[in-house]
Amino acid sequence: MNVTLRQLQAFIAVAELGRFHLAADHLGLTQSAISILIRDLEAVLKHRLFDRHTRMVSLTTAGAEFLPQARKIMSDLEIAVTNVHELANLQRGRVTIAAAIVLAATLLPPVIARFVKRYPDIQVQVRDMPEEEIRSALKRNEADLGIGTVSADDPEIQASVLMRDQLTLICRSDHRFARAPQVSWANLSGEALIGLAKDNPLRGLVDHALIASGVEVKTRYEVRFSTTAISMVAEGLGIAILPENSRQLTTNVDVRIVDLVDPVISRNISILQYRQPMLSPAAAKMKEFLMGASRKPS
Repeated sequence: MNVTLRQLQAFIAVAELGRFHLAADHLGLTQSAISILIRDLEAVLKHRLFDRHTRMVSLTTAGAEFLPQARKIMSDLEIAVTNVHELANLQRGRVTIAAAIVLAATLLPPVIARFVKRYPDIQVQVRDMPEEEIRSALKRNEADLGIGTVSADDPEIQASVLMRDQLTLICRSDHRFARAPQVSWANLSGEALIGLAKDNPLRGLVDHALIASGVEVKTRYEVRFSTTAISMVAEGLGIAILPENSRQLTTNVDVRIVDLVDPVISRNISILQYRQPMLSPAAAKMKEFLMGASRKPS
């Protein structure tokens, strides 16, 4: 049916005010325009909606039945438009962030705290997960944004560099490297390594650096989470090579963080998003907050 909003507005105004000229004044239209709108609406509905009298108009049976439905349509539309305005103005909404475990525990909480203070009506959900699962979560629309690294080019994923961090050595406090200000990759020969799972982007970066340095290191254990690797280091099961932001997770265990040099290996930490859907206003604002946090001096 080709019923227009203008026709519904005119119909409701005439029904409530009882006169065409009052309805015209109310809507800022001419009386003839109101008459045309009502006439066209009646033509579409194939029913007369008003009985015309000399001074007043009254609803026909069909008009009386149509009026509450017309009011509901206009009310529902007003609610829908209001909801969209609220989303656009960040008065409500939701954003879901998929973050690598360490980043979810270190980088993300202070940013979320600032965001919800500024936009208390936006619901923020965090999905902390292994880094290798983030891209799949984005493609399944289970998250609006991801925070992690990209191991290979993926045309479906857009990456905005957030910051860089470098790889560091984590060893127990009584290890031979514990008191050294820095350790070169070449010095790692013969060490027992606690490595991350092979599908983790960080594992590939570490393996490549070891091969490039000509170092033979035995990966004795493979784990999925950095927190597990740190706990195993604390028990003397080996050393681990993890990003420097893992430092915040070592305060309760007896381990040391030592710079790895010759060469210094860094990685990009990026905000990831699926290219296909446009970010919601809430997600776009959260991305802005994250980028702003990365520009703040440490």
